[in-house]
Amino acid sequence: MTMTTMKNRFPARGLLLVAGTAALMMGCNGSDSSDTTTDTMAFSAPPSDCLWVGPYVKENEGFNFAYPDSGAIYWSAAYTLPEDGAYITLEADFPYSRYMSFNSYRANTTPAQSLTDKNIVAEAGSINPFIDGAVRTDPSRRYLVTVKPGDPNDPANPSEDNTLYDATSAASEEAVLIYRNYVPNSGADQTGDVGLPRVTLHLADGSTLQGEEACAAMSAGTDPGGIPFVPADTYETLRANFEPARETPAFRATYGTPFLFQCDFQGNCENNPPRNTAFYANADNQYLYSFLNQDFGEVVVIRGKIPGIPETQNDQDFFNDNDLRYWSLCQNEFYSQAVKECLFDEQVTINPDGFYTIVTSKPENRPENADSDCDVGYIPWPDSGDGFSIVDGRTDDLDSAFLILRNMLPAADFDQAIQNTMTAGDEAEVLGDFMPKATYMSKAEFEALGCEPYTSLAYEQL
Repeated sequence: MTMTTMKNRFPARGLLLVAGTAALMMGCNGSDSSDTTTDTMAFSAPPSDCLWVGPYVKENEGFNFAYPDSGAIYWSAAYTLPEDGAYITLEADFPYSRYMSFNSYRANTTPAQSLTDKNIVAEAGSINPFIDGAVRTDPSRRYLVTVKPGDPNDPANPSEDNTLYDATSAASEEAVLIYRNYVPNSGADQTGDVGLPRVTLHLADGSTLQGEEACAAMSAGTDPGGIPFVPADTYETLRANFEPARETPAFRATYGTPFLFQCDFQGNCENNPPRNTAFYANADNQYLYSFLNQDFGEVVVIRGKIPGIPETQNDQDFFNDNDLRYWSLCQNEFYSQAVKECLFDEQVTINPDGFYTIVTSKPENRPENADSDCDVGYIPWPDSGDGFSIVDGRTDDLDSAFLILRNMLPAADFDQAIQNTMTAGDEAEVLGDFMPKATYMSKAEFEALGCEPYTSLAYEQL
């Protein structure tokens, strides 16, 4: 069994998972995929520092994969230091946005270390706008981050302010970084109006190189490479023999791709796998997912509560901690990993009962009352269903869909975050009212609920 690999996908390091992941696909424990993008703004690529490839957003052809999110934009960097003793620094202003971070990755695409906005110390004379109580609109917002070779878990590599370790052990190894920017302020560009971090290469003799000279010396990649996909033959066989969607949609925390296949495609959800994330996941997020299928009904209605979230889009002056930093619900193609569309926290109307109501369906089945006038959010069904036709000779299952719900950076005293789930199956107990519940309806049944569907007794089943 071999792993299906698509071209024009991600840093070439992703290809290293091919053998190992394929061997585990039918097994127990392993790695997961996920993370990020933007469909709230038209795509326009700003000038990029030579180190960065992207942006990875839905509108940028060839960059819609790895389950991106409409509230986020990210860029990757793949480079090789020219000699032992070399390292890089990244200088920029903090973006005018909800969140930013740097993640480094191991050769197997698992996150090695993350450096999150609130943990970055601003330069002298500047402020960090992501710290509770800071003025988010203050123009003095410069920072400098150092990226060094080495394993962040090695005691020989001490924890230092503004320092990220790249998980390489020698100058000949390729390092991979991802820079993320979530929810730029309204009117800001995809970088949050500050451009991309600028690179300086520090050589062992103390000399430095910047810009194109630095990128050339590091053989910095300029094209997305490949990322592993589920073996096409394996997926086709499993899909033909077992339907992963349930008549009552099940939301599960992610415990790795092999457990997902064991549980959702084979019906065995009994063992207790470790939580692993790979495929360049964001270390600051955790996820719930649910398989859907139109065979159970034309319309899927999702209800739940959104934890407290800081509002940032409209240039709010202060950034105060809440239950979560970010929340979103996305409709995806499972096989291709493409996103169709998302709603993130500030885009979701909260009903008078404190819950949200979100409908997803094929556009032709959208109920007339699934709109903002009736306090109902709407996410269209993915055009290509599971997106299996990304592999030549394969056919899309147009009735399939894959929902992903994200929780980012829960507060220490918020116990009902996805991050606090511990074993497969404990999601409802941990999340309580923040656990989404869903049901299938016909278009006519939902329209019959009128313009305040959240008041209907029909929701007693949720």
